[in-house]
Amino acid sequence: MRLLRNTNSSSLLVGVILLLLLLVFAGPNNLPRFVSGIFPQFYEGVPCSWLRTADDRANHQSLLGRSAENPLSIRVAPTTITRDPAGSFFVQIIITNESLGTVAIVYNPTQVLVGDNNSSGMGLIFNPTTSLAAGLGRQDSTTIPETSIRLLGPRQRCVHTVEFPNGNVLVDPSLVSGTASVTAYYRGATRGQVVPEPGIVATPIYPDQGLWTGYITSAPVTILVAAQ
Repeated sequence: MRLLRNTNSSSLLVGVILLLLLLVFAGPNNLPRFVSGIFPQFYEGVPCSWLRTADDRANHQSLLGRSAENPLSIRVAPTTITRDPAGSFFVQIIITNESLGTVAIVYNPTQVLVGDNNSSGMGLIFNPTTSLAAGLGRQDSTTIPETSIRLLGPRQRCVHTVEFPNGNVLVDPSLVSGTASVTAYYRGATRGQVVPEPGIVATPIYPDQGLWTGYITSAPVTILVAAQ
């Protein structure tokens, strides 16, 4: 009996160790994708506003992140439009760093736009064009404020959610038709200029703020509308 109990304890210990190894090696990439595919409403990623902000980009950057080619991917996940006048329609923008380096992006939660004015940041494009609006005015400057620079770690993803009150949604024929679609995008238009601090300081290590530059879009997703 004692031998049987010891054997069961050993098997349980081995099982726990194997499970921990699975979480360590599969977790950083495959496990989040698996979970988000089954439970998208529960798991997509941390809010983008929770990401670390920049800190002295003239000297603190990831070499792997600077050299990564096409490190970012993006998805869009709209909810179903309900007929409740007091409800809301939500659209999630999910941006993922597919590389092994830390990638710097431009993100201000108040400046995620509906439409595209060719400036750096996230946005949504509806097809056909709708009356919905979001985000304050956005434009690029020579140097991006570090409070508007967020750091996506290796294999990390983040989510920004845009809320549209149904009072603005249900009156738009293009949205309640059930044929409209939405696409998310991210544009990095500038690397960001490093401005040396006044006084006698060491020469900055990096020539710019190391922001990723390029343009990515998600696949368009049709917006579903609940039945009457």
